[in-house]
Amino acid sequence: TQAAANFSDGYQQKIASNDNVIFKHLLSSYSTAQQTRVSNSLIVGQILGILLLGVVSDGWSRKAGIVFTSTMVVLGSLMATVALSVRSYGINNMIWYLTIARGVAGVGVGGEFPPSASAVSEGMDDHNARNRGPVFVFATTFVTCWGGPICILVYLLTLIASNDNLQKSYIAVNAISIFLPIFVFFFRIRMRDSRLFKTSNFKSTSTTSIPLGLILKRYWLRLLGTGGAFFLYDFINFPNSIMSSVIINSLVPGKNLRTVAIWQFILALMTLPGVLAGMYLVNRIGRRWTGIAGFAGYLLVGLIVGASYAQLSAVIPAFVVLYGLMQSLGHMGPGSTLGLVSTESYPTAVRGTCYAISAALGKTGAAVGTEAFTPIKEHLGQRWTFFIAAIVGAVGMAVYWFLIEDMTDAKLAEQDVEFERYLRECGWGGSLGKVVEEEVEG
Repeated sequence: TQAAANFSDGYQQKIASNDNVIFKHLLSSYSTAQQTRVSNSLIVGQILGILLLGVVSDGWSRKAGIVFTSTMVVLGSLMATVALSVRSYGINNMIWYLTIARGVAGVGVGGEFPPSASAVSEGMDDHNARNRGPVFVFATTFVTCWGGPICILVYLLTLIASNDNLQKSYIAVNAISIFLPIFVFFFRIRMRDSRLFKTSNFKSTSTTSIPLGLILKRYWLRLLGTGGAFFLYDFINFPNSIMSSVIINSLVPGKNLRTVAIWQFILALMTLPGVLAGMYLVNRIGRRWTGIAGFAGYLLVGLIVGASYAQLSAVIPAFVVLYGLMQSLGHMGPGSTLGLVSTESYPTAVRGTCYAISAALGKTGAAVGTEAFTPIKEHLGQRWTFFIAAIVGAVGMAVYWFLIEDMTDAKLAEQDVEFERYLRECGWGGSLGKVVEEEVEG
């Protein structure tokens, strides 16, 4: 169920890339400001959803949070699908309507992360703690990455079937995004919270305040590490993913729609080998070194592409291979490990909230990166977007080395016991958890 939901989220995150190309050709005017607004709308919604659902998933229920997110994704996707019907009120009004619609979907997509990531991590710790890392990466990053290529494939097939009818292509791509979360919804209403969550949570502290000060005192450095690494990764990954269609569109002679879509599809597929490598490495060399290796890829490939951009841009296959390699290495390293370390680094009672803070900082980085992408390209040149990726890669390596604790062999239940002992020693008088029920998460 979690994997299917993450596939839906990956599909949602790629829609803006297709929309940017469609609107460039379909609308009489589509400014860089409007382009950035559409791209950022999902991200801003994600930040709100992450923070809201992080609190809900810890204070109420993982299941309740997950059901709510599916509802929001369906509503936002439905609104976005009919956006072209608002075109008669003016292009600018249509873009604002779409911005709101994508923001609503973003609340659901972002809200998905804290409860689902926590549920996957806790569920695996219940059943097979040793393989918690690889299974987590598969159910989250790997499945999410499949959403992108499928979204582009749907776009390409509808272009072919409709003889390049952009309006029909837009509706088809967005309409499918409605049915994916509906499919997931019916499974989610039957799921149950994990055993770990039932035995370690703040739901029973109605008469005692939650010790936020003690939580921050113990985990502020870890939050700085996971949040900082998330910010750096999404600062590079999101704009390079969303704006990849714009970059390729500018390089393809004649800007042929199908040719651009084919190169987009190939580029999106190239992230998958990186995630497979990440699944293998998270246990083999550990979370920290896997993350460092991925950021090192940003440093190395970013410098190569930036230094030789003039030559590479004239040979599209060579450019796509190196561009795809950079994206693949990013997904291998921080892309595969950040969600994992952001759930493993914190006890069950605050896992959703601490993950939410980390991921929200990441989406803030995505918004800042997307806003900065076009000005950097216009004032410094496209090559500097890759040089900056290299600089961020170097900083990301340092963050992983100094601030990320490797939790490869950690036992989540033991961490919960240590957390409760710490609270008791500091004088907190509340209680964690409730009686364990026989039924656990399905």
